[in-house]
Amino acid sequence: MQRHHFAFIVATIATLGSLYFSEVMLYLPCKLCWFQRIFMYPLAIYYMTIMFTNRSVNRLFVGLMAGTGWAIALYHVILERIPNGDAFCSNDCLIRWVNYFGFVTIPLMSLIAFTLILLIQFVPFRKR
Repeated sequence: MQRHHFAFIVATIATLGSLYFSEVMLYLPCKLCWFQRIFMYPLAIYYMTIMFTNRSVNRLFVGLMAGTGWAIALYHVILERIPNGDAFCSNDCLIRWVNYFGFVTIPLMSLIAFTLILLIQFVPFRKR
């Protein structure tokens, strides 16, 4: 399996997970969640396209999409942990719809997914 297969799995699970939370569980996504979706959903589609067309991955596109999504997710996690009255997001971003193990929230799951995609795509691995 190639790297982009693993990145596709991560992006697809993140996409389907966010759709599950909003469409099945009926949790309302805040503004920051929408921005994270804007950067995650195209990655899932892009990696699927790459797999079916046998093209090489455009690292600039992936870096911009995953890097921007990662920065938004990090900001969301920080805002969630240390609320500062951010006018952009109001109190919607502070609602913890999910709180697994006392610390795993939806923004943290998003941050983990973007981090995994960046690691899969950009960290060199040794071949044995």
